[in-house]
Amino acid sequence: MPFIKKNARKIEYMKTKLTTSLLALLFVFSSNTYAAEYNGRNIDGIEFDCSAYSYDTGNWYYVTVEFSGDEATITFSHGGYITLTLDDEEIDAPGSIDAYDYDKGIYWELEVDGID
Repeated sequence: MPFIKKNARKIEYMKTKLTTSLLALLFVFSSNTYAAEYNGRNIDGIEFDCSAYSYDTGNWYYVTVEFSGDEATITFSHGGYITLTLDDEEIDAPGSIDAYDYDKGIYWELEVDGID
C-alpha cells in the first residue's frame, strides 16, 4: 500500500504542476497587447497630424499623434507631450477618437488626419 500512496502523491503533484503551468501560459498569451488598428491596418508607430480637443480647457490643439496599442502620444508644437489611453485600440472613426489622460483625469477627443 505505501507504494500506491507514494505514486498517488506523485500523480497529484504532477497534475498541480501541469495545471499551474497551463494557467501561467494562458495568462501570458491573454495579456498580449494589441496594435492600434484602422480598417484592419496596424497604425502603431506612425505619426499623424491631429486636432485634439481637451474637455478640461475647452480648446482645440493642433498636434501630432503616434499610436501604440491602446495608447496615443500627442506632441504639442512647443515640444511637450502627453500619453492618452484610447477607449479601444480598434479605431472606427478617425475623426472622433475618444481618449483619456489618467494622470490628470481629463477626457480628450482626437481628430486624426491622413489615417485613410
